[in-house]
Amino acid sequence: MNRDFVAGFIGLLIAMGYYAMAMNIQNSQLADDVGPGGLPKIYGLLLAGFSIVLMLRARFRPEPAHSKQRPVVEEIFAAKRGLGILAIGIGYILAVPFLGYPLAIAVVIAIASLYNGGSLSLRMAGISLLGAFGLWFVFVFLLHIGQPAGIWPDLIEGLRR
Repeated sequence: MNRDFVAGFIGLLIAMGYYAMAMNIQNSQLADDVGPGGLPKIYGLLLAGFSIVLMLRARFRPEPAHSKQRPVVEEIFAAKRGLGILAIGIGYILAVPFLGYPLAIAVVIAIASLYNGGSLSLRMAGISLLGAFGLWFVFVFLLHIGQPAGIWPDLIEGLRR
């Protein structure tokens, strides 16, 4: 068993749990034909499908003749990189209720860019802001999926008094 097969198996387990949770989402009287669990169920099925493809690819892909195991140092570095990305995601989850969706997404884009070797510049700030606006536009404006506003409405209201 190689690393891709194990990753696919873990992804499949996560997909099954995610789909099971999506099945428990209650329909309300305002639900449309798809229902509130429709998109989460699709995400669960897509994750399961990609995980199965990864597992099959790992299982049936021939090993190159010149392949060798990566040194332990490289494996540790890869694990640390993955944990860093996980930390950025956890930071986003913790920050979004306070910063609000657009600002939190802009910060995540900037931090991910810096984490992957980008440099702090006006260009990176512009990309972060445009990316955040684009995601806000898609989710809030086009799909009508409400996102956290953060502390900004209360601060603005406090300034008006």
